[in-house]
Amino acid sequence: MVTDRFNSLGRPARYLGLCLLLAAVAFLVLGRWDLTLAVGAGALLGWVLLKPVRITWAIFVVAFMVPVTIDLGYPTNPSYTLLLLLFVLAVWGRLHRAERDGWPPRLIGAALLLPFCTVLAGVLHWHGIKPVAVGVAPLLCIGVLGWHLIEEARRDPKLILRIAETFTWISVAVTAFAKYQTLTGTWPLFDQFAYDWTYTSLFDPTRAAGLFGHPIVYGSFAMAMALVALTIRGRYWYIPFTANLVGLVLSGTRSAWVGTALALGIWLLLNVRRIAWRGVATGVVIAVVAFVAVAVNPSTFRVGSSEPPPTWVSPAEPGAKPSPSPATPPVDSVGVAGARMSDPVGSASASARFERISVAWDGITRDWSTVIFGNGPESNVRYLEDVGIGDGQAQVFDNTYLTIWHNLGLVGLLSFLGLLLTLFWRSRSLAGRLIMVGFAAQIFFFDVWLWLSAVAVLLLAISLGAAGGSATWPRSLRDLVPGRQRVPGRESTDVGASPHQPPSPSAGVAASFTARGTHSH
Repeated sequence: MVTDRFNSLGRPARYLGLCLLLAAVAFLVLGRWDLTLAVGAGALLGWVLLKPVRITWAIFVVAFMVPVTIDLGYPTNPSYTLLLLLFVLAVWGRLHRAERDGWPPRLIGAALLLPFCTVLAGVLHWHGIKPVAVGVAPLLCIGVLGWHLIEEARRDPKLILRIAETFTWISVAVTAFAKYQTLTGTWPLFDQFAYDWTYTSLFDPTRAAGLFGHPIVYGSFAMAMALVALTIRGRYWYIPFTANLVGLVLSGTRSAWVGTALALGIWLLLNVRRIAWRGVATGVVIAVVAFVAVAVNPSTFRVGSSEPPPTWVSPAEPGAKPSPSPATPPVDSVGVAGARMSDPVGSASASARFERISVAWDGITRDWSTVIFGNGPESNVRYLEDVGIGDGQAQVFDNTYLTIWHNLGLVGLLSFLGLLLTLFWRSRSLAGRLIMVGFAAQIFFFDVWLWLSAVAVLLLAISLGAAGGSATWPRSLRDLVPGRQRVPGRESTDVGASPHQPPSPSAGVAASFTARGTHSH
């Protein structure tokens, strides 16, 4: 079969494949494994670019599965390198479809809105071309990615649902890896290859990071996968749902807990009339299984065990890395979660965020121009590098909304909020709406743009909203407004309305917390 496929390729493709194979073998013989890896990655990229469906899969695989805290020899920061790769994929995918789909002005305008605000702020508060370029780059990449995924979801809604469901099952393996991290007190792979020690278990061994290099980003992923499993309801959906509840606790990410709680609250309000004893029993079983999975570690089965908690030896030199004690017992994840919930306002993390809010607000309110147009792109980076916040923690504002306001002004902030509200309003997917609610709540507690896996959560919500057809909430919210129903035969401009395939009707089926059990999308 492989031979037949090879022979079915054109002669140029076969020659190119043989040349790449010979080059990879030659580099491997010379001991240049890095060049061999580059040739393999280039060949894989070329294969992906041949079909738009592969491009859509590749976007989510790269965004969710390639950690930005590990530097594999990229020419620049890993986040910018991977964003550029995804930008190339999205642009090439649009070129594939342009002849048939055209260039929708509204989607293109939405993709360019935040980059335009960045250029405006950069011109009014000029600090050179570099801050403008650095500020525009991630926003432009994310905007084009959103445009591409909306168009692909409209064309093939089932593809997006397959991708979302596939990642819910991948998340089960990620949860198993996160549990291993808490059992060993280390982050395998990330401890060895992370380009900064703050992205290793040395920074906080009590929290798991999964495959993402940071607990906050893992919390975003677990939140999204739990909500997808709950709403799309694939076969045996309760397994990934339970696994991601475990992942949420192991990550110790309170911002993800808040986002998940808000989304689940909305879900319960929508399904309150359908809740039955069978659903309550299912919820109790899931809660018990999740608690046991979080709590159990080898010391649980040792009678009279009195192992000391993990200790960290501080070096004498200021600024040097701490090192773990030789024997680090498993992390008490239940105790860690309880401690993080016991005093959320008075904790050191909360105090640091209050301090950052104050600093950001001082920069925003310097004068009327900074309120309206901000201090210019990358102004937060300049401030934190030149002045800084002297609490020994990460030099960030830890609030996406305040960072946008500080850099791009009220113009940029209102544009961003308008985009989120428009996407929520026009979404035809309950899963998409719930993930967007969780995402909007979580980014109040950290800066999101260069955390690629967290941005992918927003992209997944946008894609599901465009695909539509997942349970309970089948129509655009604006269709519920009197007088705004669409005229039959008129093409809809909603995110989820496909010009190629109409959105599938709602199954009208509640979650398995209800008496009816599961259903397929």
